[in-house]
Amino acid sequence: MAFLKKVKSGWKYRISYKDPMTQELKQKSKSGFATKKEAQLHAAKTKEKLEQGLNFSKDISFIDYFEEWYKTYKKDKFSPSYNKDVETAIEQARDYFGQMKLKNITKHVYQKFLNDFGQGRTTSTVKKKHVFIGECLTDAFHEGLIPKDPTYKVTITGTKDRYEEADMYLNYNEAIKLSEQLKQNLKPTYTSRYMILLALATGLRFSEIVGLAWDDIDFEGHTLSVNRMFDYRTSQKFQKPKSEKSKRTIALDKATVAWLKRYKLQVQKDYPQYIFMDKFGQHVSNSGVNKALKKACSKAGVKEITFHKLRHTHCSILLYKGINIKYISKRLGHSSTQITYEVYGHILDELDQQEAQRVDDIMAEITSAGVHN
Repeated sequence: MAFLKKVKSGWKYRISYKDPMTQELKQKSKSGFATKKEAQLHAAKTKEKLEQGLNFSKDISFIDYFEEWYKTYKKDKFSPSYNKDVETAIEQARDYFGQMKLKNITKHVYQKFLNDFGQGRTTSTVKKKHVFIGECLTDAFHEGLIPKDPTYKVTITGTKDRYEEADMYLNYNEAIKLSEQLKQNLKPTYTSRYMILLALATGLRFSEIVGLAWDDIDFEGHTLSVNRMFDYRTSQKFQKPKSEKSKRTIALDKATVAWLKRYKLQVQKDYPQYIFMDKFGQHVSNSGVNKALKKACSKAGVKEITFHKLRHTHCSILLYKGINIKYISKRLGHSSTQITYEVYGHILDELDQQEAQRVDDIMAEITSAGVHN
C-alpha cells in the first residue's frame, strides 16, 4: 500500500517494492500530483511496473517504449482488432519517429506528427491514432520518463470526414420515426428489426447484440448484461468483451423489456440460448442487418445510417437530454470518459455553448437587478 501525503507541491506518494532482479526491498517516491486520487493511481501503476521489471531508462527510444508498453498493458487484453490497430499505430510511429529518444518527444514534436499524419487523412483517422499513441505518451509522462505531457491540448488535424457530424446519428424526432416504422407489422421472423430496436434503446455494438443470450436479460430487474461479443469480422466465434469496462450491466426501459418478453415467448422454443438468430438458426450477418436498417430509414423518411451509427444516436440523444457523461460512458462500455469526450466532442462543444448562454441569461438577471434606465 502506498504512503500518501499532502505537501506544498501537491500530493506525494512513497511505495515499497521488491526488485525483480535482486529480490531486495526498495522504495520510490514522487510528488507534484494535483489530487490524492491521481497520486494513488500513479503509485499503483509504478509499483506494478517496477515489480515486473519495467524500470525504463530515460534514454530509451520512443518506439522501444511504445512496443514494451503495448506488450505489457494492452496486447491480448482487448479484441483482436484492437491488437491490430495498436500494432499498426506502432509501425506508423516507427516510420515517422525512427529511433528518436522518448525524452525528446515534446508537445511541438508530437503536434508536428499529428499535422503531418493528417495530410490526406480524415480527422476521425487522426483522432483514432492519437488515442493509441497519446495514451502511451501520457503514461510515459506519469512514469517520469518525460518532463511534460506532449499530448496536452494538442490539435487533431485532418480533412473533414465524408459525412457531416450531424449525419453520424439520428436526432430525437428521427429516432422516434424509425422506432415507429420498425414496429409496424412486426413479426418474430424479422430478427434484424428487433436488433435495430435494441441498439437504438441501449447503444450496444453489433458484436455485443449478436452475443446476447436470454440469461443476460433480467426481466424483473429491467437490466441487460454484456458478457460476450461475437467476432463477425474474422473468427466467427464468441469472445470476451472488448475491455473490462465493456463487460457491463445496463438499465432497460419498460417498453424494451415488454417487447423482449413477447419476443422470447415467440422464439425461445426454436432458439433457447441466443436471442437473435435467423430462420436457419445462424447468427444474423452485419450486412443483413444494415440492409434492413437502410430500408427502414427510407420508409421512415429519415437519413440513412449504418448500424454502428445507432450507437452514436443513442449517445447523442442522452447527451442532448442532459444525462451525465460519466453515466453514458459506463453505459456504452468505454474504457474511460476520455474516449467518450473524444468521440462526442462536437456535441459537448455545442452543449457548452448552450450552457454558456444560460449562464449569461441567469447572471444578467442578477447583475441587472436594481438598475434603472
